[in-house]
Order: sequence, then structure tokens, then C-alpha cells
Amino acid sequence: MPDQTKEIVCNIALFPEENPSPVLRVDGGGILLYANSASTELLTQWHCVVGGSVPGFVLKKLSMSLESGLNQELEARCGDRELSFIMVPIIERSYVNFYGHDSTKRKQIEEGLARSEERLKRTQEIANLGSWELDIADNKLVWSDEAYRIFGLQPHEFEATYEAFLEVVHPEDRDAVNEAYISSIRDGLDHYEIEHRVVQKRSGKILYVHEKCEHVRDEANKIVRSIGMVHDITVRKQKRMEVERLNAELKTRYRELEDLNKELEAFNYTIAHDLRKPLTVISGYSQVLEDLLDDKLDQKSIDYLKKITSSTINMSQLIDALLDFSKLAHTELKLGKVNLSDVANLVISDLKSAEPDRKVTFRAMENMEANVDIVLIKAVLVNLLGNAWKFTAKQKEALIEFEMKESDGKNVFFIRDNGAGFSVEEAQNLFAPFQRLRGAEAITGFGIGLATVERIIHRHGGEIWAEGIPGKGATFYFRF
Repeated sequence: MPDQTKEIVCNIALFPEENPSPVLRVDGGGILLYANSASTELLTQWHCVVGGSVPGFVLKKLSMSLESGLNQELEARCGDRELSFIMVPIIERSYVNFYGHDSTKRKQIEEGLARSEERLKRTQEIANLGSWELDIADNKLVWSDEAYRIFGLQPHEFEATYEAFLEVVHPEDRDAVNEAYISSIRDGLDHYEIEHRVVQKRSGKILYVHEKCEHVRDEANKIVRSIGMVHDITVRKQKRMEVERLNAELKTRYRELEDLNKELEAFNYTIAHDLRKPLTVISGYSQVLEDLLDDKLDQKSIDYLKKITSSTINMSQLIDALLDFSKLAHTELKLGKVNLSDVANLVISDLKSAEPDRKVTFRAMENMEANVDIVLIKAVLVNLLGNAWKFTAKQKEALIEFEMKESDGKNVFFIRDNGAGFSVEEAQNLFAPFQRLRGAEAITGFGIGLATVERIIHRHGGEIWAEGIPGKGATFYFRF
């Protein structure tokens, strides 16, 4: 053999040995005929040497390759590497050549892609968001798993075409969906978007979906593909419909309340006009009779006339109180910073002026402020401090206190006295109109003062409550 030919043959023989990846040759009986030096680690792991048998899983693949005469693939792990082999059968010689390569990076990429696909699938499930792609030329539609779930279908149940998709669209929405999509292509728009209903095939359940896609164009600027998403918005839609229903009910209720308020205003006018007029007549004639017959009437008759006059005055005052109470619901609040301590001191000063002989100690914390309507808050303090004043009338040393404390980050104001107090049973109806405490018959008033206070506090978005012990006083708490 010429030297040049020997050199060529020698180089060819060195080719598999110089390969950095494993190269093997195994005969039909599973005997390893050849292994290059790069196979050492793999053969150690397989407990195999040249002239020995290869592992069973390798022999199984080898037999399939020889029987079919086709190349086969074999995956094997070697230490921390992944190896992929192409098995090439040499039928006439009854052996198979194994050409290996390191597929570790490819495997890592594949595993990463698999994880990403799983995360995407899970994300779509959580968000109720499916994806789809339509090849317009071939009319081939591809849906994600979540898109199938939304439409209530399984892949084997669905002919993946545009027409098949339209079949699951609600019949009443089908034409609108078709026109929106077709016109977006016809008009050369970049995207398509619509909300519509679908009818799930198995359950017949109706879902609301939001669909949106972008059109993909070819080099000639022709739309050839659509890539989009379908979002199950059933829960959101139902909530929106519920809100709309509630809003409609509120509007109806508001109109009803407006009508009731008009009726109430008419009723108030009747009280103010039609009832007050006969009271004025009765009071006037009683006074005339008293003046004309002053020297002819005995004292008992004069007392009767005075009681009639006094009763008409009380009735007129009650009418005024009722009118004021009804107006509270419509009074516009004019909020501003008010020094409650100053207002309380003025109220107590007026009470002391009216009854200068009473011994009452009044203590008020300085500079208590709140953002309130000054006119209405004065009415609150007039009622609460007035009640404390009246219900401490039997105390030799009456004490009334007005202070403030913090609770749950809010200022709570309270008025405390050492007067008559009240029982737990009485506390339940304390703020109801025309409810008076036991033993209050001798105390002036109509029984709507605390009801007025409560309404004013509520108008300020606040609350009021009270505590009391019979014979030991009461405390009224309120906050805005």
C-alpha cells in the first residue's frame, strides 16, 4: 500500500477516536465491538467493556433499529451530562453504530420551555384567559387549553376552524361577532375586539367573554394570520349587571323617597297652617272671654280658661318642634371647624341666667373642636346639656361635665351628669320620638329632643349612645 494511502487510512481510523463525544459499535447480540476514548465514563456507568454486553435498554433499541432498518434515537445520562445518540443500523454487517453528542444544554432549554409553558398554562387558568391563533389562508385554528375550557370543549370534539368557533358563539351574538372580525380584515384594521356570549357545548352554560386579537401581515401587507386572546369575564359581567340592577332599584327608591318627601312637606304645611289656625282661634277666644268676664267668673272658671290658653300655647310649640324635627332630614350641612367648648359654655350660661338660684357645677374641657355644622351642633348641645340641667334639678350639688377622649383613632365627646339617670330597659327607647323617662312628667319638653340629637349626629355620619344608672346619673357619648 503506498505511503500516501496508508496515511489517509490512518487518518480515517483516527476520526472516531478523536471525536470528543462517545462513538460505539454494537453487534446484533448486544456485544460492544468498539468504543472510543470519549466513551470511558459512560461505559464505567454502564458496567460495560469492549467485548462485553451492553445494558438491556440499549439492546432493546438496537434490536428495533436492526429489525426496521431505520435510525433510532437513544437518550442516556452520563454523570451530570445528558447524551443523545443517533443509532445507524448497518444491516449487511449486523451491527449498529452509535454517534453520540452532549445534549445537556438542549435538555435544559427544553425543560425551561416546558416549565414556561406550564406557568403560562397555569397563569391562563388563574386569569381565565385563553389564547388562540388563526391561519386565514388554511383556516386552521389553534386554541390553548384554557380557551378549550372557556368554550366547554375538548380538542377531539372540536374541528379547529373559524366556522366551528362561530358555532359555540351564542346565536344572538353570532352575526355581530362574525361581522366584527370579517370587517376588521376587510377594512385593513390592525386589531379586532368584542364582548359576546358563548354557549358551552356540554353544560349549556352561558359565559360572557372578551375577545381581542392583532392581525399579522405578510411582505405584501396582506393580513394572513390573527393572534388573539379570549377572557372569561362572566363573574365581572354578572357583578356589573348586578350593580346596574341595584342602581336602577336605587333610582326607583330615590324617586319614591322624593314623592314621600313631597307628601311630607305637604303634611307639614297642613300642620303649620290648618292646625295652627284653630289653635289661634281657641287661644284668642279664651283670652277674650277672660277679659270680658273677668269680674263675673269665679276663680275656678278663670283657671279653666288659663289652662285652655296654656294648652293651645303648648300645642303650638309642639307643632314647631315637630316641624323643626322633620326639616332636619333636608337641612343642608354647612361644615366648618367649631370650638365645642365655647358653644357649651354659652349654652350653660343661658341656663344659669334662666335659673340663677340653682347651684350647678359645670366643667368643660378646653378647646374641643370638630368639623360640624355650627347651627345643628348647637341644637345638640342645647338638648343634651338642657337635659342634664333638668334631670339634676333635685341634686343639692349638681355636676355636669363635658369632655372628650380618643377611641379607635376618633374623638369621642361625652356629657356626664349626676342626675336621675335611667335604667337599662329605658335605654332601649331613649332616642325614639315621644319616649320620655319615668319620673319626667314634671319636666318640660315634648319627648323629641334626643330623637333630634340622634338625627343631627347621623347627618354628620356619626353615632350616639348613652349609659345610665337610676339615681346616679347618665352619660351621653357621641362622635362624628
